[in-house]
Amino acid sequence: MGLKGKLISQIEMKCAGDLLHEHFKSNPHQTSTMSPDKIKNFTLHEGQLVNTGSIVSWKYVLGGKERHAKQVLHIDDAKKSITFNFVEGYMNELYKSITATLTAEGNWMTWTLEYEKLDENTPEPLDLLELAISLLKDLEPHHVGK
Repeated sequence: MGLKGKLISQIEMKCAGDLLHEHFKSNPHQTSTMSPDKIKNFTLHEGQLVNTGSIVSWKYVLGGKERHAKQVLHIDDAKKSITFNFVEGYMNELYKSITATLTAEGNWMTWTLEYEKLDENTPEPLDLLELAISLLKDLEPHHVGK
């Protein structure tokens, strides 16, 4: 069994995907008020939210425990995608490398997780993918009709 993997999940939203792309690009600090049971805090460490190379961190709930993630962002407005490259935190304890990419296309949102496990006993990051999908569902009502 390989150590590298990719998980992809696509969900049709009731709002335009562009709005969610813009949310994560420009207003991620509002996420904790829209999904307080999943996101506890957001911090911008370096750069500006709308720019590639910015460094951010999140406090989030996974597996019933508060976790931390520090990430470097890559924003591609032409493709309506944002890649979150995990550089520090809980997921980095389990994976040699892990990225989460959110892409908007019409009303469809796609999460793509690409990762390399530290060893064969490391589970697939299905819990992180479930959290990411659930987070979109929490944000959706705040963007419908805009």
